Amino acid sequence: MYLTHAWLMSESERAVRRRASAGDNLPRRVCRQLLADPARYALWHVRHDGHMSVVARARLRVPQILALRALCVEQIHRAALVSYLCKRRVEGAAREQTLREFHGVMDPREAALVEHRNYLLAASTQFCAADILETIGDGEGLELVGDYELAYAQYFAMFCERARARQVGASYLLSALMPEVHDNAERIRARLSDDQRFRIVRGVARAAQIASRGRRSAHRVRSSNA
Repeated sequence: MYLTHAWLMSESERAVRRRASAGDNLPRRVCRQLLADPARYALWHVRHDGHMSVVARARLRVPQILALRALCVEQIHRAALVSYLCKRRVEGAAREQTLREFHGVMDPREAALVEHRNYLLAASTQFCAADILETIGDGEGLELVGDYELAYAQYFAMFCERARARQVGASYLLSALMPEVHDNAERIRARLSDDQRFRIVRGVARAAQIASRGRRSAHRVRSSNA
């Protein structure tokens, strides 16, 4: 059976509330901030509704799962800047230079507010998509999303550091490694969208489930954190 738009939205709303009250620290903080601002939550709801409409229109289960994976990847990209600034603790002049790379001459404080809002919206949608993938049993997809997030974060950090070096006329010593890091992320992304691979893995998992008489594994799949 395919995933309906109504089910996708109800699961997403439950995921936000559940993440806001329990779970890992980062998702809890993000979802609490989303729920604390009615206007921001309304904006997220409209945008997320559009994303879930795209997934629902796929109709068949396999295309819908691939669409949810693609949605996770898209939100990783949207949340990348704030994730980088926070996790690498980029502050002061380096922070302003990084924001300038993406926002041009916009006031750094205004650019930071824009990026923070974008991050909350993207991260919340990613959490919801990941929870739905877990609910429908796409463990491999969750693993690949987590691997892609780490690989893309590595490339994005290098991109930002090279951009700052160029702004001041300096050379970036790791430039030669960037194509390899980028290609690694792209290989993982290709696996996420590989329809044939997904069908094969799904068939093997189904056969294993039948062989075990329907017993589910005691190991819970890990979720991706934006």
